[in-house]
Amino acid sequence: MDIKGKVKRYNMVEIDGNYLEGGGQIVRTAIALSCITKQSVHIYNIRAGREKPGLRPQHLAGIEAALRISGGRTEGLRIGSVDITFVPGEIRGGNYIIDAKTAGAITLILQTLVPIGIYADSPSLYEIKGGTAVPFSPTIEYFRHIFGYFLRLMGITISVDVRRHGFYPRGGGICRVKVFPAKLKPIKLTERGNLIEVNIISISSSILAPSKVGERMIEGARDIFPEATTAFYYVNSQDAGCFVHTNAKFTNSIIGADGLGRKGKRAEVVGIESGKALKKAIERSAPLDRWMTDQIIPYLALAAYETGKEVKIKIPELTRHAQANIWVVKEFLPVDFKVEEDILKC
Repeated sequence: MDIKGKVKRYNMVEIDGNYLEGGGQIVRTAIALSCITKQSVHIYNIRAGREKPGLRPQHLAGIEAALRISGGRTEGLRIGSVDITFVPGEIRGGNYIIDAKTAGAITLILQTLVPIGIYADSPSLYEIKGGTAVPFSPTIEYFRHIFGYFLRLMGITISVDVRRHGFYPRGGGICRVKVFPAKLKPIKLTERGNLIEVNIISISSSILAPSKVGERMIEGARDIFPEATTAFYYVNSQDAGCFVHTNAKFTNSIIGADGLGRKGKRAEVVGIESGKALKKAIERSAPLDRWMTDQIIPYLALAAYETGKEVKIKIPELTRHAQANIWVVKEFLPVDFKVEEDILKC
């Protein structure tokens, strides 16, 4: 699939990487849409307001992969760079190995690569090395259960195979994610329906098994949802780590929340915090949680633009992340967004 020629042409799309929240999401969305629309992009002020400005290893890994997948070229691509130019080529499917070389979040790298894979000429298999559960990013279980669900609603098929989990600081996780070319379907989702079940999944390094960390995270989350279905797993990993993923399935939707363990934090507290975050999301009565709202923006825009049909979803709130994502999307595609009574329309 190729939308080249459908979009108004520009010599170069200019993106201020310090717009609103000024995070890596701006870079990820801009690179993905550059590849899809065949528009070159200049991104400046990248993460300018952060403690460590510029590109970090996970950003670099995602952009380098996008270069290989699209046969593109770039200038300024290095760790710490606050100014890059990206010129895309033709998107090709195939097998790609991507290594963050740290605990860089695999799910954040996928935010760049999944949209690109949808427009490839054949299926794409991404084998990504990095972190499966690290701070300030969705866990791989959130990606599998929540993100994957909404992609399927929009006609996108992906498969996720976690070969090894990776935690901070060294990462070392390995995930194989296959993305199939697809024609996006417009989505209209304003009612989530009845609650069917709540699930709690905890994953911990095997070194933490004697302390029953996995079971204790489950116990904490069950303080909030005593009737939940539960499962815990101990896995091999380079560094000790743990996390819990909770989700609530409804007739028409699913929402989720993660809790990430850290040294000195009781496992029960990790579970309780994840449970409380999910409970808060349930109380908002929206079919999406706030994290999925941020992530679905580019897909809504592409579906609306390609089909010419309005897409709309009820959201819990429009975060600064989501607002920044909308701004980036509008720099590449002639679409508009508006929110009316908690309904986000594109």
